Amino acid sequence: MTRYRSTLAAAFAMAACFGGMPAYAEDVVTIGVISATTGPMAAPGSYQINGFKLAEEDINKAGGVKIGDKTYKVALKIYDSRCNVAEGAAIMERLASVDKVPVALGELCTPVAAAEAPIAQDYKVPLILTVPTADNLTTQGNPYLFRVNAPNAAQNRMLVDFIVEKNLSPVAELTFNNDTGRGAVAGRRAILPETIKSGYIGFYNVGEVDFSSHITNIRNSGAKAIVLGMDEEAGALAIKQIRDAGLDVQLIGTLAMDSDRFLHRLSADHVAGMVQGSAFALTAPGEKARIFTQAYKARFGAETHAFAAQSYDGLIVAIEAMKKAGTVTDGEAIRNALASVDYKGVTGDLKFDKNNQAAPLFYVTQWCKDGTRKIALPQALAAACSS
Repeated sequence: MTRYRSTLAAAFAMAACFGGMPAYAEDVVTIGVISATTGPMAAPGSYQINGFKLAEEDINKAGGVKIGDKTYKVALKIYDSRCNVAEGAAIMERLASVDKVPVALGELCTPVAAAEAPIAQDYKVPLILTVPTADNLTTQGNPYLFRVNAPNAAQNRMLVDFIVEKNLSPVAELTFNNDTGRGAVAGRRAILPETIKSGYIGFYNVGEVDFSSHITNIRNSGAKAIVLGMDEEAGALAIKQIRDAGLDVQLIGTLAMDSDRFLHRLSADHVAGMVQGSAFALTAPGEKARIFTQAYKARFGAETHAFAAQSYDGLIVAIEAMKKAGTVTDGEAIRNALASVDYKGVTGDLKFDKNNQAAPLFYVTQWCKDGTRKIALPQALAAACSS
């Protein structure tokens, strides 16, 4: 009963954030969702899906949303792409041509998003990305592709600021052996000052579990820090092997490593002092962020994550655009409304630039010895670990 009340209280608090509670809805608007719910990327995919589901539930508990002269409940049509390019493209085609959704949300993986985007454009169905970070996704001139989360450039800028502040030279890299991984490395190298030298740069393949040769190369390069462009599972394996090998380097990770679930794969000793990019810090400023964090914990019984917060905002932004356009069927009108949306979300102020890219808040967080995390950057929000 206590958990039910806390969930309900959080839902009504979020309803107030939407601007009131309309009359109970009788009509339904179906929103397409593409993510990875099975396969090797199912763990981060669950955060994304949970964020969408929480937004859907909050909207419907508030009585739905008024669009035009009708009030609608929201329903999600969820498909599993497994981060497979061909499957993602087929799903986008189905959502647009068979399900005829007005908006699609997702995707988890950059190559799949790149395959889905032109199909969304062909059918004039806005596709709102909430996780993929490759910079070039929103620079292709596709008017129907939007992104609420920060691109690699924003994460790279913040991580480079940390590297420079701590004078971590040389700095090594170990990242995905794909275009996304190589692009992220090139992006960081392009903005590192000459005072920060490059150490070993290595690439790993999906499914790789033995990182000993990489660790030897990192040690031999004399690196003071290692940037790990890895997912949750591979990152945990690599960190354990680095620590067990006695390699004393500053660990720098990705958004996937900024979660309590990631800590449970290791221990506080393994991650103590490690930093990572974060699109949603648990101590992020703002009432909406605080309410969302509480509501997520009440609904799912676990700590939230940036992927969930970004996806929550993604669905709310889609609804805001449909409200503004006054339609749930006209994709072009919804696209035009999206381009001018200005919404204060749980991840910060969201409005799209000329490339349909939002600029939400971004952080560097750091693991403390007790297994908690603090904000390390930006300096204005930085805090110390508790003793």
